[in-house]
Amino acid sequence: MNYTSDWASHQQFYVGDWLYWRYDDPRPNRQLFSVFEVNKTDYDSCSTDHTLYNISRGGGRDVYQLNYSRPYYFISGGGFCWQGMKLTVFVQELPPAPAEAPSNGSPFSASFPGILAIAGAAALVLLRLGVHPDC
Repeated sequence: MNYTSDWASHQQFYVGDWLYWRYDDPRPNRQLFSVFEVNKTDYDSCSTDHTLYNISRGGGRDVYQLNYSRPYYFISGGGFCWQGMKLTVFVQELPPAPAEAPSNGSPFSASFPGILAIAGAAALVLLRLGVHPDC
């Protein structure tokens, strides 16, 4: 069973989101736990022969920013891919911010146009950064 892709199928990913891998083995081993970005063919065959990017940096915590709107394919090395440790995420452009509400004559909206939209966008970004599987 592919546990990580099952989790990802219930999530929405946007350009600029980060993925975070945490390994809770008492002694994280870079050779034992690894994450590679691969193409679809290598994802399907669990092959690390043509990796696009080695995400693993050791220390048991690895992060990766999703910079483009496209599918991403990640696998674990060391044979763990065959045990279901692989992940596909489909990244889309961030939806446009909601239209600014019409002014109701409030001095706040007249004096500070756009402040709420900026604060709302910042909150959305902070929330998106917090999305990760609880491995």
